[in-house]
Order: sequence, then C-alpha cells, then structure tokens
Amino acid sequence: MKANKGILPFQGLLNGIGQVYFTPSVMTSTLLLLAISIASLALAFLTLLGASCSFALAFCCYIYTNTNTNTNKSVDDIDSGMYALNGALIGLFIGNFFGVTPLLALVTVLGALVTVPIAHIVFSFKKYRGYTSAFILTTWLIYIIQSTFDLSAFSAPDSALMPLISIEASSWFNLPTVVIPLLKGISQVSFIENALSGLVILVAIALKNIKHTIWIMLAVIISTVFSDLIGASNELVAQGLYGYNAILATLALVLYPRISWPLILLGMLLSCLITLGFHELSLLPLTAPFILSTWAVVYLSSLLHKRTIS
Repeated sequence: MKANKGILPFQGLLNGIGQVYFTPSVMTSTLLLLAISIASLALAFLTLLGASCSFALAFCCYIYTNTNTNTNKSVDDIDSGMYALNGALIGLFIGNFFGVTPLLALVTVLGALVTVPIAHIVFSFKKYRGYTSAFILTTWLIYIIQSTFDLSAFSAPDSALMPLISIEASSWFNLPTVVIPLLKGISQVSFIENALSGLVILVAIALKNIKHTIWIMLAVIISTVFSDLIGASNELVAQGLYGYNAILATLALVLYPRISWPLILLGMLLSCLITLGFHELSLLPLTAPFILSTWAVVYLSSLLHKRTIS
C-alpha cells in the first residue's frame, strides 16, 4: 500500500470475497461470487451483505480515528479486504448452516459488525497473523447462543439453499467420482458443498495465480488421503470437510517468508489432525484448524531458523 493512498471502497469490498482464498482481486472475487451463486443466489446476497457491513464499519472507524500514526497499516487492511473477509464468512456460515431469512440477514449484519473490533485487535499481531480469528470467535458466540436457547429463528426451509446447477453423480454433467470430493474440499473453504462451485473457484484462482492452484490441488489430495489414513469419517471426508482447512493452511504458509515446502506439507497434515480432534470432541471447527496449524508451523520454523543462525 502506497503512502497517502486513499481507500477504494468497491475494491476493498470485493477483495474481501477474494481473501477467502487469499486471492484479493476484482476478477477473482467476481468469479468467487459466481461460484457462491451457483450454490445459492440467496447465499451470495448474504455474503455480500456481511462483507459490506464489516467493510463499512471498518471504513467509518478509519475515517473517524484517522491520524498521522499507523494509518498505512489500517488502510492496507481495509483496502486488501481483510475486514470485509470476516463479514463475508459470517454470511457464508449463517446461510449454509441455518439458511437465509430476513431475521437471519439481521443476525448476519450484527455478526459482521462484531467482527470489526475483534479484527482490529488480531490484525495488530505481527508474527502470528490473525487471519479469520474475528470470524471464528464471533461465529462460535452465535452458535453457542443458538444452541443454548434453541432459537427457532435459526431454522430455515431446506429449499432456501437449492443449488442452481449441480454436477453430482446423478446430474446432467458427470465428473469422475474420485474428483467430486476434491472439488467439494475446495468449495468448503466457503462452507459450500458443491463440486461445480469448487471447479469455478479453482479456475478463478488459476487465472490469478497458477502456483496457488497447484498447491491447492496438492493440499486437497494429500489431506483427503491422510484423513482416510487417520480414521476420519468417510462421510465427512467425502463432503470435503477435511480438505478446506488444509487448503487454507497451505495458502497461508506459502505466503509466509522462510517457510520451506516440508513445513508446508506438515501444516497440511496438522490441520487434518486438528480437524479430527474437533470432530471427535463434537466441536465446530470452522477455520480454527487452519489458524492453529499455521501458527504451530510458524513457531516451528522460527525455532529452526534460530538454530540455523546459532
């Protein structure tokens, strides 16, 4: 981010969609919205609503508190879509887990707004980056409230998220059976279980960064095989629920300085083990395994780096 450069509202908002896959750009974000729309138009609306609310609040806070100290970092986080990212994930979570209703849209707005002050704190971390921590903490709070009080408002009709197009085994366009879980692993980063959405997402990332695409394919294949070896539920593996944290951990570590490829592979495997632990304890993992495995590998890398210097 160049000094004295102003915030670009539409770019900062759209970048939040692309940041779900560490690929902030208008083109990539537009294709990712298309992928979400394939799963559900209502879900795409909720995603944009959440991203817009968190971005708008972060932007207003920046304008209100704009001083000559540390403004470049704040502008960079807003422009790159890091604040909008958490709001987008709130919309994706609520839409996929509970459905899309006017009341749930209000919950999305409130949840997206809550992520902003939390994100402001975690984005101050230097060595251990905050990533989607604000989304995780806010979503766990929403989930705890819903589970504790068994709120009927969180129940939506099954038809609310009917996909526009499907490429499941019985659909008009068939892919090899072994490929479908891999594509679902890619789409599950957005909490979507739709192979066609995963294919569109893969194309979107390939147009932006072919290196990331290769790493994503490696992550989803290795995590699928490894999850089967460690005894993960075949149903959950088939739904792609072990692939998405491995993808996120891989992309995060690829972007980290001084992280070697063996450590990136370790991050993939570690994310699967942590995800298994969450499932065994009947806890909602969300993107926590990705953050925990990334932090663990960064810590290990720093230890190795210190030993090399000494």
